[in-house]
Amino acid sequence: MGGSGSTRRVVVEDNDGGGVVKISDSVVKRIRGQEDFSAAGAGSSSSGSAGAGTGSRPPSFSGYKGTDVAALQDIEAFYMDRLKQLEQQNSELQKITNEQFVKAVQEVEQKFLKHTCAPVCQDLQKRVYECYLANPKQTLNCSVEVRAFSTCVERARQNALLRKG
Repeated sequence: MGGSGSTRRVVVEDNDGGGVVKISDSVVKRIRGQEDFSAAGAGSSSSGSAGAGTGSRPPSFSGYKGTDVAALQDIEAFYMDRLKQLEQQNSELQKITNEQFVKAVQEVEQKFLKHTCAPVCQDLQKRVYECYLANPKQTLNCSVEVRAFSTCVERARQNALLRKG
């Protein structure tokens, strides 16, 4: 009971899309010279932080051997090229997305915004309104006018549906 040790299980999943490169904080610190390399790991000098890039200054490579600086510059050049490629892909995708959006807006405007229709049954509508004004407390006296207006509107609706269909 409780004598067996527990094992730790670590699962790493790549949920990000392809083409995304992540750099850990320790790599960034090493590139900026904020952390000493171990003598066994990289064999570089342990001169401390050789120029921490706290502002907009580029990282200083003065604390590294010549081969390390060249390797770091190669890596930096590679990632700068990769960044330019990704920015170009992003601008192309943005352009395509904008074109598709404009096309979709035009399609919606063609389908829905151009349809304007003339008012229907205006004379009957006016009669209903005048009847209500004349009989404010006896609105049932206007039932004949309301029925005629409703019939006219229904006929106009049916005609519009027949023209479309």
